[in-house]
Amino acid sequence: MVLGRAGLRLEAQKFAVYLLIPITASLAFNEPTVQKWAADYFQFMKYPSNPKTNLKDEFESLKKEREEEIAWERKMAEKREKGREEYRNQLKQLSAARGGGQAAGDDAEPSQRRGWFGWMRGWRWGNIDAGDAR
Repeated sequence: MVLGRAGLRLEAQKFAVYLLIPITASLAFNEPTVQKWAADYFQFMKYPSNPKTNLKDEFESLKKEREEEIAWERKMAEKREKGREEYRNQLKQLSAARGGGQAAGDDAEPSQRRGWFGWMRGWRWGNIDAGDAR
């Protein structure tokens, strides 16, 4: 070891990490609820279907499920589009009430129109305490 105490400290920290990661992982993932969720989510145990099952009935049930999923997706798409239309109408009403669609900062003072990073403008020219450095 060339680094002396610093090298020993580094090696001890690395050894602690090498021990800590597997122990933590085994404690976290050894919970029955986590194992059940992982088995269900990743479908670890998929067995072939029973040879006595009626494939025609199984196909029909899968087809029906898929059609229901497609109908639900269409319904959700229509609902989202309706929500977007309501939002557009609200924006139109707000802009009409404000005075004909002016931008939000047109009537504001110049110190209020600086934007999100307006506080950094003083730093650009080296003057940290600049109020409105234009």
